Amino acid sequence: MRAIVIAPVIACGLLGAMMPLAAPASATSCHSASCVPNVAKNVVNGTPCTSSPSFVFGLDAQKGTLICAASGVWVTTGPLVGEAENSLPCSTPGSTAQERMAGDEWEVNVPGVPLLCSGAPSVSHWAHFPPG
Repeated sequence: MRAIVIAPVIACGLLGAMMPLAAPASATSCHSASCVPNVAKNVVNGTPCTSSPSFVFGLDAQKGTLICAASGVWVTTGPLVGEAENSLPCSTPGSTAQERMAGDEWEVNVPGVPLLCSGAPSVSHWAHFPPG
C-alpha cells in the first residue's frame, strides 16, 4: 500500500522539478528606450509640449532623449535606458528611466514617472527628477 501512495508523490515531485516556474507578468524587464511605454517620437528640442508628472519622455529623429519640462517645452536629457525602480542602484549617472508605478499604499499610484540616475558612479541610484 505504501508503494502506491509514495509513487504518485515522487512522480509529482519529479514533474514539478522538471517544469520551470513562470515568472510573473510584472517581472518582465525593459532595458532600452524602445520598450518604454508612451514615449513621444520625433520631438524637437525647444518646441512646446504638455507638461505632466508622468510619461514625459520623447525621442528626436536621431533617437536622442528629451523630456517635457515643467515649463512646457522639450529639453534634452540623459539617455533613456528603459524602466527602473526608485531608490535602486543604477550604473550610469545622468541616464534616465521611467518608473512602472510610483507610490504605495499611502499614495496614489502613478505610472510612468521619470527617474534620473544620481550620485557618484560607485554609489548612484535611481531618483525622481527634481522639480522644475
